Amino acid sequence: MRSNKVLVTRGLADVPDRSARGAVAPRGSGFANLTEAVDAVAAVDALLASLAASRAVLMESVREWVADRPEQFGAPEPEADDVAGLAPELVEQLARALRVPEGSAVALIEESRALVHEHPRTLAALRGGHISHAHAQTILGYTDGLRRANRVALETRLLKHARTTTPGELSLVALTERERRLRPENRAEPRVVAAARTRRQRVSASPTGRPTR
Repeated sequence: MRSNKVLVTRGLADVPDRSARGAVAPRGSGFANLTEAVDAVAAVDALLASLAASRAVLMESVREWVADRPEQFGAPEPEADDVAGLAPELVEQLARALRVPEGSAVALIEESRALVHEHPRTLAALRGGHISHAHAQTILGYTDGLRRANRVALETRLLKHARTTTPGELSLVALTERERRLRPENRAEPRVVAAARTRRQRVSASPTGRPTR
C-alpha cells in the first residue's frame, strides 16, 4: 500500500476526474484499488485534524498576546455569560476574519484555551490525526466542570474510545462515564448537557474557516 503522505501530496494529474454524468472516474495513473483511495481521504481528514490543533495553539497564543497588552486593547469587561473575559476588539476582529458570529469566536477561543492548558493529551491526539475536531469537542464538553482527578480519568477513557467510535457514539460513552464519576447529589446537574448544546448552537469554525452548525 502506498504512503498516505504520497497520496495526499500527489499532483493534480493523479486526482480522479469526473465523467460527463458527474460520477468520479479514476484516471489511468490514479488509485490502485478502493482501499488506497479511501486511505487517501483518511489522510486528508487526519491533516484537517492536525490543522485544527495548530489553530487552537495559535488562537491561544493570540489570546495571551492580547491579554498581555491591556493598555493597547483595553481591559475586558466580563459579563454574566462571558466567562472568558476577552478583549472586545479581539472577538470582533476574529469573528470578522473567520466570517462567524461573535459568540462563535468566543467559543473557539475558550475551546482553544481549554485544549492547550487543560487537555494537552486531547490536543496531542488531535494534532496526530488520531481523533477529529468533533471528537475533541465532545471530550471537552463532557469533562467540563469535573474535579481534576475525575476530568483526567474521563479524558483518558474517552481518548481510548475516540479512536474507534463516531462523535455520537463517544457522547453516549461519555455521558455514562461522567454520570458514574459525579457525586450522587450532582448527577442531575445538566451542566455538561448545556455546554454541549451551547457548542452545537454556536457556530464552530472548521479548520477551513467555514462555519458548521
